[in-house]
Amino acid sequence: MWNRTAPLAGALLSCAYFMLVAGALTLLPLVSALAGTPVTTTPNVQQREPSAAPTSSPVWFRLADGRTIDIQHWQVVHFIRSDCPYCHRFNPVLRDMADRLGLKVFVYSFDGVGDAVFPDVLPTNDAVLEQFFAELPKVTPTDFLVNTQTLVTIPLAQGALTEVALSQRLDESFGLAVRLGVL
Repeated sequence: MWNRTAPLAGALLSCAYFMLVAGALTLLPLVSALAGTPVTTTPNVQQREPSAAPTSSPVWFRLADGRTIDIQHWQVVHFIRSDCPYCHRFNPVLRDMADRLGLKVFVYSFDGVGDAVFPDVLPTNDAVLEQFFAELPKVTPTDFLVNTQTLVTIPLAQGALTEVALSQRLDESFGLAVRLGVL
């Protein structure tokens, strides 16, 4: 039987290599938000003080093949519009799944406005759009998995997904990360 999501999943996964080697400068707001530091384009080394590496507990995710992997350094980068009906349908699904898995969600908004599920957003800009949507249509909702330490980025989904479909996409994307050796 033909899988209706196979063409989109194939297209998203084919973009993964491009996203893996793309520059990290446009992700500076994301990295800055994760680190709790102001956004700059050139770090001032003299102002930085050495800090101890934060200790964190593993966040376990079980792949469909039975392997258990640690996803503590991964998060979803989620693109929305405040007036998008597909976002309104999908956002609660994503929020519930992320809460259950212990997966953080970082939200960009095309119109700079959040919604009831994700009220705190950053507005998109040309650099962010170029980084994430170089080979994808600019539609909402769109989601990527990003490693917060290496900035490896893997396309996750476009459009409103059911909980089952989102779970399958997470499994496929984390499986890709394992196969590429970037987990």
